Amino acid sequence: MNHTRPLTVGERIVVHLSQYLRVQDEYVVPPGMAQEGISTSLGISRAHAAIELKRAMAAGRVEMRIGHVAGRGSRRKVYRLTPRGESLAHSVRDRAFRRTVQLVLPDGQEAMPGPRAVEAMRRHGIGEARAVLMLLTADRIDVRDVRDRSVAPTPTRPGDAESQAWARFESAFVRPFAWHLEVVLGPPHAPPVAVAA
Repeated sequence: MNHTRPLTVGERIVVHLSQYLRVQDEYVVPPGMAQEGISTSLGISRAHAAIELKRAMAAGRVEMRIGHVAGRGSRRKVYRLTPRGESLAHSVRDRAFRRTVQLVLPDGQEAMPGPRAVEAMRRHGIGEARAVLMLLTADRIDVRDVRDRSVAPTPTRPGDAESQAWARFESAFVRPFAWHLEVVLGPPHAPPVAVAA
C-alpha cells in the first residue's frame, strides 16, 4: 500500500465542508456545516473544532456566517469554504485518489485504486467526503463495519405526541413573533398604561 503523510484536523475539516459546496450559500443549511455537526462527524470535541475553525479562518480557508440550520430552532454560526479552502480540499482528494487500499466488501475483499474505492464506498452508503478521509487514514477498509457518524438528531421532549406537537408549533409560530406582542402590549408583568386624555 502507498504511504502518505497523516491528515491534520484542519485538512479533515476542509474535506468535510467540501461536501456542502453546493448548499453553502443557501438560506437553510445542513447541520454538518455548524460547529456541532463538524465535531460529531469528525469525532472530535466541540472545543477542538472551535480552535481548528479559528485557525482555518485565520489562514483564509474557511469563512463563518450566521445562518439557519435545518432542524434547529435558532440561527447558528455556520462555516463555508473559501476558494483557498476549496483548492486544499481538491488537493487532499487528489492525494486520496493516488492511493490503493484493501477494501473489504460483503462479497469479498479486493485491492482498489482510490477512485474505484470511493465509488464502492458510496454504493455502500458512505459519503464521498468520509470515504476520502478513510482512504487517507487506513490501508484496509471494511465497509461492513463502518458506522456513519452523522449529526445526532435533535433531542425530543419527553411526553406524549400532543405535547411534542405543541412544542414544535410553539417554536415555529409563537416564539418568533412573541416580541411583536411585547412591543404592542408591553411585557406580561407590566401594569396597564393609562391613556392621556
